[in-house]
Parts: sequence; C-alpha cells; structure tokens
Amino acid sequence: YVVSITVLVWLLDVSFERKRRIASAAQTGWWFGLGYLACGLYWISSAFIARGAAFAPWGIPATLALAGALAIFFAVGGAIAMALWARDARRVLALAIGLFISEWLRGNILTGFPWILPGYVWTPGEPVSQIASLVGIYGLSLVTLAIAAAPATIADRMDGAKRFAPALAAALAVGMLWGWGAQRIAHAPVDPPGAQPMVRVADSGLTQQAKWCEGGTMAQRYACASGQEWRVLQRYLDASGPAEDSRTDILVWPEGAIPPLNFFQLDNQTYLDALGRGLGDRVLIVGLTRCAPRRLCDAYMQGGGEVDDLHLFNSGAVIDGVSGQARVAQIYDKHHLVPFGEYIPFWPIVRRLGIAPLQEIGAGFDAGAPPERLVIPGAPPALVLICYEAIFPGLTPHGPDRPGWIANISNDAWFGDLRWFTGPYQHFAMARYRSIEEGLPMARAASGGISAIVDSYGRVIRSTQAGGRFAEAQLPPTLPETVFATLGSILTFVLLVILVALRFVLPRQETTDNPP
Repeated sequence: YVVSITVLVWLLDVSFERKRRIASAAQTGWWFGLGYLACGLYWISSAFIARGAAFAPWGIPATLALAGALAIFFAVGGAIAMALWARDARRVLALAIGLFISEWLRGNILTGFPWILPGYVWTPGEPVSQIASLVGIYGLSLVTLAIAAAPATIADRMDGAKRFAPALAAALAVGMLWGWGAQRIAHAPVDPPGAQPMVRVADSGLTQQAKWCEGGTMAQRYACASGQEWRVLQRYLDASGPAEDSRTDILVWPEGAIPPLNFFQLDNQTYLDALGRGLGDRVLIVGLTRCAPRRLCDAYMQGGGEVDDLHLFNSGAVIDGVSGQARVAQIYDKHHLVPFGEYIPFWPIVRRLGIAPLQEIGAGFDAGAPPERLVIPGAPPALVLICYEAIFPGLTPHGPDRPGWIANISNDAWFGDLRWFTGPYQHFAMARYRSIEEGLPMARAASGGISAIVDSYGRVIRSTQAGGRFAEAQLPPTLPETVFATLGSILTFVLLVILVALRFVLPRQETTDNPP
C-alpha cells in the first residue's frame, strides 16, 4: 500500500507540471482508483457465479463497471490534492487531505460504500488498529494516507536530510501509534469463568446452490424449499450441539440460515416445535427472509412476480427456547440494504428495460428502522447487524441505549470461496473494527465465511477459520463507551483541519527544481 501511494504522489508530480494540472490530476486519480478498486473488489464476480450460468458472464464486466463508477471519487480526491499541491514535502499533506475527502464521500454519498478504506491496511486487534477507538476508521485512514505518502519525498532533490524528514516523521508516528495501542491492549480486562454467557456461532457448511431450488415456477421452488428446510435446519442443529448441553447459552446462526423461499417458518408451529426441541433452553439469533402481510405473501408464492403492497425484509430474529418451546422474542429488519443486491434503485425504470436483478424478488427488500439494541434473555442487550451493515462505522446507539455486544449475522457465500477470494476475509476484518470503535465484543456467524467470537479490541478469541462448523467462547467483557462512540467523527475532522492548516503554515522548502 505504501508503494502504491508513493507512486501516486510521483504521478501527481507529473500532473502538476502540466498546463491543465487539475484535470490531469483527476484523470490520474481515476485510473488509480480503478486499479485499486478492481483489485480489491474482484470477488464481486463470485456473486454472479453463485446465481447460475445466465449471470456468470456478467461478473467481470459488472465488477469493472462498479470500480469505474466508484473511481470517480478518487478523481475528485486527485483534483482536491492538486489544488493544494506543492513541489516540496507539503504535497504529502495535500495527497492525504484530497484522498481522505474522496474516501469519506465514497463511504457516505447516496447509500455509501466504505469498503477497503485506507485504515483497513492495519490488522484489526493489533496495536496500531486501537487508535480507531479514538478517531474511528476514517480518522485512522487519514493518518494512514499521510504515513503512506511520506516516503515519496526521499526521491526529492533536496539538500541534506530534509528529504528523509517526512519518512522519519511517518516512522515515528507509526511507533507512537503502536506504543499507545500496545498499552491499551495490555490493560484489557479479563472476566472470570462464568461471568458472561457462553456463545456459540455456527455454520451449516452448505453452499448457496445447496440451499436454493433452481428453475420452475415460484410455487414449485417454494415446494422444493419446504422439503429441504428440514435438512438445512438439521445441519444447523448439528453444528449447535445437543439441547442438553447446558454449556451454551446463546446460539448465533448466519443471515439466511432459515431457507429464503419459505417466509412463514416463524408462524409454522411444526417448524417451531422442531426448532424448540433443538434449542432446549438456549437463545437463538438467526437470519431469515420475512414477508408481510401474510395474505399477499401467499399470492406472491403461488404466482410469483410482483404483488402490490407486498413487503419483504431481510431480518434477524431473537428466538427464546424455553423448556423446548421456541418463542419469537424480537425481530430486527435490516436497515442498510445493498443496492442492486437487496434492492434495485429506480426499479420502475429498470423493470421496463427488462434487466433481471440478482435477487428474485422484483424491486427487492424494504428497509427497516435504524439498528437498535435488542433484549436477549439471560444476556446483555445486543445490536444485530446484518451482513454489510458491519462495514459502516457509527451505527451503534450510545448513551443509555448502548448495547452490551454486537451480533453480526452474514451470508458471506456471496463474497466468494475462502480458498480463492479475499472478499470474506475483507468483510471479517472490517467487521472487527466495529468492536474496536465501540468497545463492544462481537459474535459473528457468517455462512461460507469466517464465524468468530471477537473481543472489544478486535482480537479473535475463537473462530471457524480452520474449517470447523462452529466456534464457542464466553462473551468477552464490554468496555466503557469509547471516545469514538461518544464523539463520532469530531476528532477526525479536527485532525483534518490541523493537516490543512499545516499545509499552509509550514515553510516552503527549497529544491533544485524549486528555485527561490
């Protein structure tokens, strides 16, 4: 990453010498963004492969199109950097300021897509990552950009050690960040055994294709799904351990763990009875597709297509198992939906053009209310984040509404096979940063990805990365509300103002290319 940012500084040096320097810098930024995002998002093509042969050929073109569209933000960043550019070390600050603004815009404009932000180059749970508890991932990204750009001045034509000063300052900054983070981790609290509930995250090990029924009418696929849901349920119950196992208090199953073509499991008494027998006295947090109202859902399942006033939700349910009886305690409907994956923007226009969506439910899911803590029987209240909601900082309520932990349920099978694609690893790393930012432990169940118990410092306590079907651990301690949880991005923008001020306050440095 340092090499790529350093080279970008040198490329912008070339743009600075051109007559239309801002336009040239924007073009350079766009090409850099295209390469950066195409390499970082190549796994998106796997979602098209998972949908079958008709969609697979569109995987690479769609990925490049998305990378090209998002690279516009990098073009904006390049233009802003060029407006602040200089021939000396101050251009390091110019680049950090410009790219930070573009990355913040990318993560917040429209629905936002803050994937692979610069700050994520630091492994979550390690000392440097702990600064996110103060300034969040955006603040860490701003610092990272300045550090990564600093070595570019080594090639400058300056007298003495001046050209090494920015790189040395960057190394000193890394050392200070590491030292502060190491001290923070060294003082991590440890709960005695039994002080917190025992949590198990489980995965069925089934592929997307194994859970779906392809072809035929909607009613035929519904009948197929109704038949196979018992096999899927049994796989999850096997991974969850016997109901008599009093060691486990809370089970977490992934997004879509209940087969998506049957919307009515939670008012299907036969299904609930089977689920209750498997749960025993344990509490289950699980993902499912929810449909309302029931009378319209029946019409939809029988005929397929669109039904007016039908509402579909990507949901997480808290199911309380009491003496073998399953009871739905609370439901959270996903708020932050994936464009084109979970809903289609401008659906009336898209439908007229005859474009088939990746999901098979027309315009897609409805958005639920913003995330809020859910009451979990026998455990601290939890914040349920579904899939890529975990990549967005600042969704966690604070103050009296603050939860005690995060339950992240995801279907990472869309992100590609763990053996060939980096998507599941990227998603897991970004989710762990939410624990650092908020000072909250996380239980993460990801179908086809990495399920784990993570502490409030972003460290993995137990995980399924080795290929296991479940991971189990005592819920790690909750930390006091962090600075970031209290102030949000205020410190990040204070830091941005400081860097802008330094750009104009620092004296001009003389080089052989920059005569007095």
